[in-house]
Amino acid sequence: MPHNPYSPPTAQVDGVEERTAFDFSDRTDYSFTSKQLWWAGVCCILGVVLTPIYFFFIFSASSVPVLKDLSIAIAYVMTGLTIYIYFIFKKLLNEKSDFRAANLAISLYILMSIISAVLTPFNNSAAPSLTATLLSVGELFLVGIIAIYQGIQLLRCEDPMFGQIKPVAYLTLATGITLASIVLALLGVLISIALGIVMALMFFRASKALAKVQS
Repeated sequence: MPHNPYSPPTAQVDGVEERTAFDFSDRTDYSFTSKQLWWAGVCCILGVVLTPIYFFFIFSASSVPVLKDLSIAIAYVMTGLTIYIYFIFKKLLNEKSDFRAANLAISLYILMSIISAVLTPFNNSAAPSLTATLLSVGELFLVGIIAIYQGIQLLRCEDPMFGQIKPVAYLTLATGITLASIVLALLGVLISIALGIVMALMFFRASKALAKVQS
């Protein structure tokens, strides 16, 4: 059978497969379940699907006013998805990988997601004031800086996370750089979609691995 590059690393001793330090343990009581990991993957996919819909509604709101309210509603839903995804991601890093260097960055990212949701009605107004525009630009810049910091921290994680931690780290970095630049923000949105897909794969594989250990 060909080797799956996304499977956790294992070692062979006298034909017996040994577990590695970063495998799930059947003797550890994790604060998350395989079902919660699976739902985190589903939330990633929902975020990927909702992102282009959100921006389509934003750009079309001037001609179809009702789309403005729909875009705000979607923004709130996406914020909820983001909070759940990164809450589970933080637990996964802490408990499976014994990695806590990204905790502050993840917490700040969740906080900025909440702040962005609160500011959404002001940012989506038909004729935003200068203050609202400056707040929007500042918010985008801060989110980018936090994402850069998060990506740098994730690069230090030794657990391959089923082959996904490096792609997650690099895509997070790229998203942060493009958002912080402001002028490349739309490119950052596209990169964030790729990041959502990679994180979904990570959660689905983690869910399957945890379910197998606990069965």
